[in-house]
Amino acid sequence: MGEKVVGYVRVSTEGQVREGYSLTYQVEEIERYCNENKLQLLHIYKDKGISGAIVEEDGLTVEREGLQELLSDMAYHKVSQVVVLNTSRLWSSDVAKVLIQRELKKHEVYVKAIEKPNYSIYTHDPNDFLVNGMLELLDQYRCLEIVLKLSRGRKKKAEQGYREVMVTGKVGQVMGNGILIKLKLQV
Repeated sequence: MGEKVVGYVRVSTEGQVREGYSLTYQVEEIERYCNENKLQLLHIYKDKGISGAIVEEDGLTVEREGLQELLSDMAYHKVSQVVVLNTSRLWSSDVAKVLIQRELKKHEVYVKAIEKPNYSIYTHDPNDFLVNGMLELLDQYRCLEIVLKLSRGRKKKAEQGYREVMVTGKVGQVMGNGILIKLKLQV
């Protein structure tokens, strides 16, 4: 088997699942890529239902359990690459990008983005830098677009008399007395 790599998958919204970014799809693509390229896939780290933009700036950490586990395991496993479907799975904000890339570079780990075959966090070519930057800006635009759509949807529900209430419980939605209660499983 070839060089040691790990995978990382993340999905933050149901919309991303509908757009083809489901965890299952991402895992399958990473496994296929590793098999085709004879890479030794040690583990695939997962974050489900977590935004890529959650950053604790005071402590300079990215608040994602799967990603934190990946970053702490890199030195132990001595991996050469983190394989992702798209860099937007690792970061969608500039602060998160800087923090994650700093940790990857500390261990000399590359990012292999299947949908961006020429991407490198170590690029020195101005053309590659420009193209990678533009692609990441498009990813950020899509993220902001999703946030805006979700915000509009919540506002519309509120105008219809629905109120969002956060409670810990089973995953699903319960309707009672004209109030929409969203139940989320919190681990």
